[in-house]
Amino acid sequence: MQPDTNKRLMAMLDREELYDLARRERFARDQRRFEVMRDCFHDDAYVRTSWYDGHGGDAYVEATRKFMEKVGNGKHWVFPAFAQVKGDRATIESPAMIFNRATLGDVQIDFHVFCRYFSRAFRQDGTWKLSSFEVLFERDILRAVNPDETPPIDWDKLRAFRPSYCFLSYLQASRGIDVNQNLLGDDRPDELAAFHEGEEQWLAGLG
Repeated sequence: MQPDTNKRLMAMLDREELYDLARRERFARDQRRFEVMRDCFHDDAYVRTSWYDGHGGDAYVEATRKFMEKVGNGKHWVFPAFAQVKGDRATIESPAMIFNRATLGDVQIDFHVFCRYFSRAFRQDGTWKLSSFEVLFERDILRAVNPDETPPIDWDKLRAFRPSYCFLSYLQASRGIDVNQNLLGDDRPDELAAFHEGEEQWLAGLG
């Protein structure tokens, strides 16, 4: 027997709405469309990134506004790839890249962070919004814009940072920003597996 066509279409619609939500939130952030960004989050959403850890959609968006005034505007590419839906609960995992042009010492550099974004989403009054947002780090790179120049890196200091986001940590430290060294990353697979297990339980309504 063929699966019910209407059920399949509704499942596709849910996934497309969730993927649109994930893309729209990062695009709005990068383009400083803060009202659009705010509308992507539930009021009590939990957000943890390299520079932020807290609850509340309003609080995170306002903190983002101030952070961007301080350090400029990095950009994000996000490619939603995996959504799971159980009733009005869903999770979304999206390969992503963070990139920025900055100055380290007197050398202009480009740096790229390869990561995944993971969010819980909850549908309320027929609308999906994010109830969490976390970054799962993979690796990062930093290089001089001019190949003839060498970024002034203290390699001993760099080695003190997590390998999955060491250059991000180093650059932020040069700006006076401490990056939490206990974030989720591929270099700590046991912690990452435990995180995903907890998210599966939440999705099933057990957490």
